[in-house]
Amino acid sequence: MTKKKKTTQEILPWTNGEMETLLMGVISHGTEIAKIDFKTEIETATNEQKADLLKDIIAIANTFDDSYEDHGFIIYGVKAKTITGITQTESDTDKFQNHIEQLLKTYISPMPQIYVLGFETTDGKNWGVIVIPPRNNKPHMFFKDLFCTDRSRSRKRGEWFVRRGSTTDPGLPEDLALITQKQTELLLDPLRESIRSLQSRVAKTEDQYNSALFKLVERAVSAIPEKTERKLEQSGDLEISVSDNIDVGESLGMDLPTRIRHRLRTPKNAIAEDLISEAKSLREYLDGADTGLTWIPQLKNPEGNKKIIADLEEKTQGLQLSIATILLNDNKGEYTDALFRSIKILAKATEVPSGVQYNRIGEGLRYYPLALILYTIFICGVAANRGTILKQVLEIPIKHHRRSGTSAITDVYFFYYESRALFNDAYEQRWCEPVAQRIRQVINDKIGEMITEFSEPEYFFRGEFVLALTNIDKGMSGGEEADHRVPLGGLYLYMHEAHDPIVEFISENPDWFAKLYSHPLNEIFDMFDRNAHKMAGSGCIAIGMHGLKTLEHYQESLKRKIKK
Repeated sequence: MTKKKKTTQEILPWTNGEMETLLMGVISHGTEIAKIDFKTEIETATNEQKADLLKDIIAIANTFDDSYEDHGFIIYGVKAKTITGITQTESDTDKFQNHIEQLLKTYISPMPQIYVLGFETTDGKNWGVIVIPPRNNKPHMFFKDLFCTDRSRSRKRGEWFVRRGSTTDPGLPEDLALITQKQTELLLDPLRESIRSLQSRVAKTEDQYNSALFKLVERAVSAIPEKTERKLEQSGDLEISVSDNIDVGESLGMDLPTRIRHRLRTPKNAIAEDLISEAKSLREYLDGADTGLTWIPQLKNPEGNKKIIADLEEKTQGLQLSIATILLNDNKGEYTDALFRSIKILAKATEVPSGVQYNRIGEGLRYYPLALILYTIFICGVAANRGTILKQVLEIPIKHHRRSGTSAITDVYFFYYESRALFNDAYEQRWCEPVAQRIRQVINDKIGEMITEFSEPEYFFRGEFVLALTNIDKGMSGGEEADHRVPLGGLYLYMHEAHDPIVEFISENPDWFAKLYSHPLNEIFDMFDRNAHKMAGSGCIAIGMHGLKTLEHYQESLKRKIKK
């Protein structure tokens, strides 16, 4: 099936290709459940039709269901497990979404969020879906009367609805109690997380104090001549006796687990703990409501937006440089585990704090540090031939805190999509890939001199290319149709200078390269050559693809290996 091209990329747990595959499965099953509704057409010409559609939307929005990560779907252009197609009225998804949003704004409060996606079958039938993501501001209800000629379909102010299986019913007190319970739990989650974080920081401070005191006393004890016993007078009532067999931790009043931890601690442990602490600090900065990072950045403010980006880069710098140093220098893998743990801390979906105003740019902006880290990992990892580490990083998911489910870590490319306009605004430019352009500059400034194996643009485009291919591999594993198996976007699409580094890397074909992906390289390169140009943004031309035949270069590299 050929997906209808949209002008905007929706931030959902699924790409458009994944969404189409998911919905095709739902249609073939043919069963309406709590948050799935099928319609042959959606009409809004009469008040009756408006009232029915609004009733269906808020009923789904007011209902909890763990299926499909608590998302609701009104699938239209479908009848009896078959795609029948729709009229031209609904085929313009952008206009259709704006129309529905205006109806919701006029009659419903709080207004639920919706996304309209359109698709097209191979025989030209248009169909689509209204996606209703989960929100924490239930219940959604009519705040304005909507009168109909058929009085039974009129809606009164204060009416609200829920789904019970495949039926839509008026909301009852027990439904409100359930909503209140669920939302209370969601509101408490950030508080619990803050308490855990505070406890962790207090414990770390206490641990650092005990460690310093332990080392101080231990040094004092070691300076005492053998076979002597004396008392070290301390301020207050603390009095420590030392001898040949003294347990310093016990004398300081430490419990047994603490004494064991201090005895086992090594400089490596301390560095690993600091790396993880750096990741936690960055995560707290991104999640907080009052950390100084705005949730509602505005365009047409170049200086202000440039500062926002600079602050994010400053907060990320310590973790970024540390990860680069590990990948480029830790040949024994002593800090690999700590590296993975720090990435897992950062790999979490953006969750807007309760009661905080936000926009899509503010949400997307919070994925920039993870994108910067992921680029750093692949650029340094490719330069240092850390194929095993790269493969393990790809297995780390982005976790969604307030709803079940995960996303691939490489989906960060789609999650930060809405923030691209801010980067172009900040630097007063019109780059097709403004985030990647900025990342390239940061990597060149901060860690370029650390990469001794290659120079710019070699190291950047080698790493970006290997990273881009991961999305093709993911699409193949997810069963996406061939036309939807696209690489991640990147600067390589638009830069002639990317050509030689990519060709040289393919020609070298290091042993770890083929092992990085779940599918054969020849199949991945075939998909890349066929589909890479599709990732070019609106008004952008993929000139970097001119003459780049990756499958052909790969096959030639295999022939050279055989001859050797």
